[in-house]
Amino acid sequence: MRRFILLIVIILGFTIVCKAQDGYQITGKASGLPDSTTLLLTTGENGKLDTLNTVRIKNGVFIFKGKVDAPMAVSLATTDGKVSIPLILENVPFMINVSERGALIQGGEQQEIFGQFNRISTRLLQEQERIQSAYTRADQSGNKSEMESLMKQFEGVIAVARKEEKVLREKYSDKYVTAYVVTLGMPGDMDERLRAKYEALGEIARATVPGKRIAATLNQYLALKEGGVAPDFTAYKSDGNTFTLYGLSGKLKLLYFWTSENVASRQDTPELVKLYLQYRPLGLEIISISLDENVAYWRHAVGLDGMIWTNGSDLKGFDSEIARLYLVNDVPYTILIDGENRIVAKNLRGKNLQKKVGELLKKGKKK
Repeated sequence: MRRFILLIVIILGFTIVCKAQDGYQITGKASGLPDSTTLLLTTGENGKLDTLNTVRIKNGVFIFKGKVDAPMAVSLATTDGKVSIPLILENVPFMINVSERGALIQGGEQQEIFGQFNRISTRLLQEQERIQSAYTRADQSGNKSEMESLMKQFEGVIAVARKEEKVLREKYSDKYVTAYVVTLGMPGDMDERLRAKYEALGEIARATVPGKRIAATLNQYLALKEGGVAPDFTAYKSDGNTFTLYGLSGKLKLLYFWTSENVASRQDTPELVKLYLQYRPLGLEIISISLDENVAYWRHAVGLDGMIWTNGSDLKGFDSEIARLYLVNDVPYTILIDGENRIVAKNLRGKNLQKKVGELLKKGKKK
């Protein structure tokens, strides 16, 4: 399962009381970073990485000054990326103490709320590590009852974290930071859960950049529902040539997202080969889209597993434009598309996939 990892920052639980000012000022002390180190203030707010400001550390101190039109999620980072500190920037003073252990941040209402969300994530990660270690020991000793108990414990921990997060989202429903936190969880949220979170946001939060991003994603989910038209795309074959989804003929197209290093994906392949050989004469076409980044791994897996159908990739991993087009956040993932390029089923595997393919193609044959 693909993991979405947040950089946890230790946040002081209070806000600096100060006079209103025209712009922000970030005053920081940098322990362990040499003088003349360049620090960047960057944001991906508009879908691409922008640098808002650049300073150098001098005598262990740095100062950023500027102005933003509205609260904005930014990162304070070194040019080599070894230090990256998330911050909700607004036009107030901030004080930051940066060290190799993390950062202490004072300032900003939105940042203080962000800290409350982060503390929930911190506790969850700590419990995950504790339970994972215990689970590994139980697995090695063959203690299945203990393994089951630990799994139930972890389910309980997740339930508590979700409840705590929901309380915060309801308390701060009209804040920028709440909409931003919802976007951080979007890769793990399916349509219904994401919609519930969005509907709980206030009008001000919905009007923010992250609020609009959530709304756009929900509209994309609607377009990708069964009965909707599958969006066309262009992908590269392993030989460098390209193909499009609409350019491939077939009464039924199986769009299969996978990676060469994903165990479940590789385990699916023998069954997909059988499925293809059985139903290709009736009009089945399989299109595998690899979310690999290494062309050699991709090509080797295609050859080794006998994937004799159309294979494509843009070698951008989970940043693949095709994966984004279909809101694919985990693999393996399947989409069945009929001859008119309409989506007829999603996320089926194993016997459920075999049954659905058989039903659709045999039904089409009778016609």
